[in-house]
Amino acid sequence: MKRAVFMYRHLASGLLLLWLLPGHPLQAQSLEGGARAVALSNATTALDMDPWGHTNPASWGAVPTRTLAFFTSQAFGLSALRLGAIHALQPTRFGTLALGLRTFGYTAYRESHLNLGYARAVHLGTSRDLFVGFRLRYYRIQIDGYGSGGAVGLTAGWLVSVLPTLYAGAQATNFNVPRIAGREALERTFSIGLNYVPNPQFRLLMDGFKEIRFPLSIRAGLEISPVEALALRAGLTSAPSRITTGLGVRLGLLQADVAAEYHEVLGWSPAFSVHLLL
Repeated sequence: MKRAVFMYRHLASGLLLLWLLPGHPLQAQSLEGGARAVALSNATTALDMDPWGHTNPASWGAVPTRTLAFFTSQAFGLSALRLGAIHALQPTRFGTLALGLRTFGYTAYRESHLNLGYARAVHLGTSRDLFVGFRLRYYRIQIDGYGSGGAVGLTAGWLVSVLPTLYAGAQATNFNVPRIAGREALERTFSIGLNYVPNPQFRLLMDGFKEIRFPLSIRAGLEISPVEALALRAGLTSAPSRITTGLGVRLGLLQADVAAEYHEVLGWSPAFSVHLLL
């Protein structure tokens, strides 16, 4: 029994180290930002009215009402790779305010985020809006036996309705070049995306995502709503290659989403989120 526990802990630790290496196929960032985004392979830079705003804080400016959201994911079914998050939005006459908390890891390694954000709409003529958003994120990493460190990163993005059926968006993360404990640089990324919505039952998304030190990744997501209360989703990603799928159910002011991501060697990773319109 002790040997089994020992082997499990070392397996979890090894996977965690791979998961945390920037640009590695096990990148943790793929299981972030709500189960809807996971199911769409995070091709959501131009997704409007996304309460999580993980790939673009400008999307908060399009959310019309106060929202409270919860999210959890667990890579490959391992508790050591569990992530949990809570996020709240409060629209005001001056723009939308955002507050969020997120934690990832286990006792030997713990990564936490505190997010503060703001987004607002800028009217372009009589029929189009430009949304701009900013996120201030405090990163804290704690490693058993090595202590802890923190840093503050700044992210900015924009989202615009190019046509009644087409949105475009872009974001840049950590452009202030933050470093944990003044040494380890956090990842800096840039993404640009399109969101094609010819009717309420169909949505096609496409993103180009670039981490400054690694190759360009192409992401694509498809969402189909056969009925108003149900959405079916799928996605693909290159560099690293991933396949995702999921569905969402809306019942009044409550929306629940489930998703799964497939790794060709390690299998499926589940994700679940729920958000309430208050």
